[in-house]
Amino acid sequence: MPLYTISTKRPLLDSDQQALVSAITEAHCSITGAPAQFVQVVFSRGVHLRSRNIVHILGSIRSGRSDKIKSELASAFVNSASQILCCPRSRCSVDLIDVPASWVIEGGAVMPEPGQEQEWLARQLG
Repeated sequence: MPLYTISTKRPLLDSDQQALVSAITEAHCSITGAPAQFVQVVFSRGVHLRSRNIVHILGSIRSGRSDKIKSELASAFVNSASQILCCPRSRCSVDLIDVPASWVIEGGAVMPEPGQEQEWLARQLG
């Protein structure tokens, strides 16, 4: 958790995929303060995308994030996708979905609420 699914209309080079994973992970961690090991990124062929979109990022993030944080995440993802894929920002879209932490299990344990990551990690590693 979080889980980001990146859908594109065109095949991506491995280097583009790696760049997108790095950019999304870095943005998520710097904006939310969550550890990098929580971030999951998958790719799908976006045959269902609206005709104008080249890339769509769907993120399932833990509930409790402020609208400001969600806006910062979406903006960072659009900027990164546009730059990495050399396409206009207007052809990139992002949707973020709140998911209660209690609905997600990571490493056999229910995910912590936002802000409680360090205590959770200490219990898991301890």
